[in-house]
Amino acid sequence: MVVSKSDLIKFFNSIQPQFDIFVPYKTEREIDDLEFNKYDPDKEFVLDKYRTVDPVRALFYMPSESVLPPSAKSNKRIIAGVKNCDLLGLAVLDDALLKDNFIEPNYKIWRDNSYIISCDCTDALQTCHCVLLDNNPYPNNDTEGQALFDLNLSPVDDKFIITVGSKKGEELLEKIKEECSLAEVTDNEKEILEANRAEVLKKVRDINTDFSMDRNYDVITENKEASVWKEFCNECVQCGACTNICPTCYCLILNDESTKEEFRKVRSWDSCQLAGYAEVAGGGTPREHRWETFRNRYQCKHNFLKYNFDKLGCTGCGRCISACPAGIDLREVIQSLQEV
Repeated sequence: MVVSKSDLIKFFNSIQPQFDIFVPYKTEREIDDLEFNKYDPDKEFVLDKYRTVDPVRALFYMPSESVLPPSAKSNKRIIAGVKNCDLLGLAVLDDALLKDNFIEPNYKIWRDNSYIISCDCTDALQTCHCVLLDNNPYPNNDTEGQALFDLNLSPVDDKFIITVGSKKGEELLEKIKEECSLAEVTDNEKEILEANRAEVLKKVRDINTDFSMDRNYDVITENKEASVWKEFCNECVQCGACTNICPTCYCLILNDESTKEEFRKVRSWDSCQLAGYAEVAGGGTPREHRWETFRNRYQCKHNFLKYNFDKLGCTGCGRCISACPAGIDLREVIQSLQEV
């Protein structure tokens, strides 16, 4: 099915009483200029282009939340304009926070009550490198062949081709039909879609021509030479920006903020890159040196998460590269490790 942008706006306006809607808006920043905000009918949103400056994770696994009692709200939400790198990030978080013996209560509430409308990328930032992870700048299915979105929008001129990915997506599509005039996809529109995807895929590949597409992530754990890692982390100030901006990080610190009137546990983001991370009362730490701390993030993203969930923890969004005040480029570190 095909929907025009004007009809999509009409749909958002009609369901505002039922849903909290979040969409990307352009900011005044020169680069990384998109960010999620609540839908405002008087402002123009941007569903295509590239990923937002903050990962969509921040709308599901918030910087600080009470977990006992859970502070998440059960309001229904639509989050539109989500890119494939963030869909892949949510897939990792789903495995970490919703399965086996532990379920993070707030994450489950937010996830259960949210509808994801993803959108193909139509452009790329210089830090985007999804192709180096065998991903695409448009949604692809998970390892079991399941879509990671509820609805996906693929821009074709001033319209969007709609793809349904879940039962939630079917529910949304029915609501769209109530407000909008939808058309069947023509052969010409299918050709434009394929051409658009080929063009943005080529752009991301061209951005990353200096890096090998054949990535061997085992070298991260295999290389234990302090001198090698010290060189990589020489400029690192351990600010934690790379982990705070990552779509798959979920390290936490749990604080007891109980009072006489209320038992309360608050979970906040933590970062394995901070100097005091995992330090115990006697001063002991599993990673005494800065190079070990630096290396741990690379191991986590490319080795540990792969072992635990059969998914890489890096989705190629490039946010850590953009956020690093020292200009450390993850792509260059891994390329150098492969050449050692």
